[in-house]
Amino acid sequence: MQYLCYNEHPYLQLDDANVETILSAVQTYVPLEHYDIISVAFLNESTLVDLHMKFLNDPTPTDVMTFPAEKSDDERVGEICVSVDQAKKYAAEHRQDLAQELTLYMVHGWLHLCGYNDLKVGDRKAMRAAERAVLNFLKECCLKLKIKYSQ
Repeated sequence: MQYLCYNEHPYLQLDDANVETILSAVQTYVPLEHYDIISVAFLNESTLVDLHMKFLNDPTPTDVMTFPAEKSDDERVGEICVSVDQAKKYAAEHRQDLAQELTLYMVHGWLHLCGYNDLKVGDRKAMRAAERAVLNFLKECCLKLKIKYSQ
């Protein structure tokens, strides 16, 4: 599988190879079947709000959006769109590490591509348990997202 990283956030710096290493590790723990490419885009809030409105008819900010591959596509591409601004707000409010929050959003998007959902209470509990398991796995592997954020 191929991994692509797009950083369109003006204040975030990250290492694409580091992102790809994390995604590769997640693939070993929670395999995504039938995908050729997984892309992760780090976006600002307004871009993600635009996507949220366009595809879900919801004008509110969100932390992560995923776009599964279409069965008719020649190349099966799954996309994870991460709101850097939402991660920054949440991390500041809860005294969390921004890199860890961004990693959680990547994992959350990955799990959506795997078929997890978080709309119902039972599904949300399963999603949270899977998130914790993947994050613990990454920690055991000594993998951490390396970022610089300068505003």
